[in-house]
Amino acid sequence: MPSINSYADIFRDWEGLNEAALRSPEVQASIETERLSLVESMTEIQSLKGRQDELTALRQEVTQKLSAAIVKGKEVAIRVRSVVRGKIGPRSERLVHFKVAPIRKRTRKPAAAVKLPLAETAETPAAEPAG
Repeated sequence: MPSINSYADIFRDWEGLNEAALRSPEVQASIETERLSLVESMTEIQSLKGRQDELTALRQEVTQKLSAAIVKGKEVAIRVRSVVRGKIGPRSERLVHFKVAPIRKRTRKPAAAVKLPLAETAETPAAEPAG
């Protein structure tokens, strides 16, 4: 018997087994208890599979709602930071507490000493011996 893994294949196999049992009166009496258990299992599996599909759809719906709520929350967070910046001033270091960069003075880099490029120093003529 080949290996069956998918839900649909398993269910089709069990339905075929149930139909074969119903069409075989010579063995039907001896396997009736097992056949009824199989039918009960099939009913339970159908119910659980339906619930699983429903939950998949609900999960997708909740994921969409969650994404929308995150977008809305980000917009509100921007507004809150904006109001805080307006209330305590754009230069206040307290803005760092709200994860807002305050306006600061620019720091200037110290002027570096002027260096001559290497090409100019190599071209200086060396003293030639008299000769």
